[in-house]
Amino acid sequence: MSQMVLTGTDIAVSLGIGLILCLIYFYLLWQTIGISRKSSRPGIILFLSATLRIFLLIFISLVFSQNSVGKFLLIFCGFFLTRVILLKIMKPSFKKEIQTSEIVYHDTQAPVTKGKKGSQKPSSSKQKKSTGSRAKNKGKKKADI
Repeated sequence: MSQMVLTGTDIAVSLGIGLILCLIYFYLLWQTIGISRKSSRPGIILFLSATLRIFLLIFISLVFSQNSVGKFLLIFCGFFLTRVILLKIMKPSFKKEIQTSEIVYHDTQAPVTKGKKGSQKPSSSKQKKSTGSRAKNKGKKKADI
């Protein structure tokens, strides 16, 4: 079995194909998100889109690798490198978007004050142990009440 040596052109073309596949993959993902927001059944659209994108990625990689494991791996290296670069470029915009749309959660419990030795005590009488009719009837059977 003869080993095929990859030339510089083979390496560059394989990495370029990986780059193009990555750009197509993320473009289709972007389109899917836009379409699924308007759809009444976004789960089906997301599933079909993911299946189509993965199928295209593997099929085109196999076609262009021409039965060469080295080319196949280089195509996926190009895909991965392009993904890393895209995420580095887009990360600052994601950070800004997250910071500007900060969600504020309100505490629904009564405020708590700290007592001695770091213990927490309720600051309102509502959180103290109830001595009302429910507490008194708790031990009684239904028939007794």
